Amino acid sequence: MVGGSVQPHALAHAHDNLSPPRHQCPLPAPSTHYRIFRNCERDVVERSISILQASGFYWGPLSVGEAHAKLDMEAMGTFLVRDSSQGNHLFSLSVKVAAGPISVRIRFQEGYFWLMNHFSDCVVKLLELVVERTQAQPICCENGVTLVFSKPLRRSRIPALQELCRRSIIAVHGREKIPQLPLQPVLRKYVEEFPFKI
Repeated sequence: MVGGSVQPHALAHAHDNLSPPRHQCPLPAPSTHYRIFRNCERDVVERSISILQASGFYWGPLSVGEAHAKLDMEAMGTFLVRDSSQGNHLFSLSVKVAAGPISVRIRFQEGYFWLMNHFSDCVVKLLELVVERTQAQPICCENGVTLVFSKPLRRSRIPALQELCRRSIIAVHGREKIPQLPLQPVLRKYVEEFPFKI
């Protein structure tokens, strides 16, 4: 696994002097497989898992070796999300770099998912952000590995026609304009289930 901090020059487009807002959470919720989540954290995790399952690039309990084998012949920047093998992390991200596939951990802290210095309350939003930002400014790890994320490796190579339509709607209009679009209720619901560009 690769971890640690990134070089300062790699964070030109990162959240300058920003820290995530603090959640005011009630008392801790019952224990989960990983650790005890507070109620608001549990909501964030459950929502993220639901969105990840709709993404097509969440591979579940895939080992690091299996993930790297799947990415070995893919283009640079191709990535997938899988369950972390470590109990103190929920997810790992495996990505193809120049030297071959590597894996990095996605941290969950204070109600946010973190990849290096990038954060979001949703794993897929975080990945959308990282794909956009690393195209212009790759992330440089302490060990010299440069991370660029381009496209996810989906479980199905041939997307359904509905999926292609949804991606096209989001790419052209963005998620903010979905409520104003003249869509049939069933299609609107389908688009709103996964309103992401990746």
